[in-house]
Amino acid sequence: MAKKFYYDSVNLLDATITAGTYSSGNFSVSASAVTNEHYLTDQSLSQAVTSFDDEDTIRIDLLSSNAVDFITWFMSGSDSQPLKFYYSTSATSGLTEVASVSEGNLSPNWNIETFSSQSKRYWFIRCSDGTVDNITELILGAVLSFENQPDIGIATQEIFGTDLNTSLGGVEYANKRHEPKTTFQLNFSNISQTFKNNLVSFEQDVTNFKKFVYYDDSTYHYVRLDSPIKFTEVAFQRFSASLKLREQLS
Repeated sequence: MAKKFYYDSVNLLDATITAGTYSSGNFSVSASAVTNEHYLTDQSLSQAVTSFDDEDTIRIDLLSSNAVDFITWFMSGSDSQPLKFYYSTSATSGLTEVASVSEGNLSPNWNIETFSSQSKRYWFIRCSDGTVDNITELILGAVLSFENQPDIGIATQEIFGTDLNTSLGGVEYANKRHEPKTTFQLNFSNISQTFKNNLVSFEQDVTNFKKFVYYDDSTYHYVRLDSPIKFTEVAFQRFSASLKLREQLS
């Protein structure tokens, strides 16, 4: 499988999040149906949506139609209950199922569902049985698949998050601010104009503000873009590119 970025390309942080209930393909607003539904898009893995019970549904209003081809959400723990995902051109009716997770398949870490691109304004998450307690973050938007593998020798480095101070007697004292963070240096020596354009669009969407998910063929990493992407033209419509990513702890 190719390495990928799963990122918010639909201005999810500006979306309106509304709690409600589901019945026969329709959505009804009910502010008390779900608690802390806004945690879905707060760019933090530390707080979970709660009171997300049987037939409770969360509506995500993107404010305009935007192309979406994946939904990914983070679970702070496993859960045995099923989830269903829908889209619609209407705020309350005509919900069309686009993806579902069967009972017992909600795993800790990032869960991802991909599908044919749909350009819709309204998206919905439904708890179709029991209670789901552990969803802390959600991203929907575009998948950016790498057209080729980065050059051999992806560099990783740890940021320790420790402040060292030295006393007058030369004794060192340490203050640990956070757990170590990993940085990833990805280099491409020869990419197409198309992939370069895709990387530029991605960079303009996320800058160093939005967090996103980097899939390295085996593991999902929650990261930021640590610095602007550097492009160099190496031949006609061929480019080199250098990206640096910084792991997020929450």
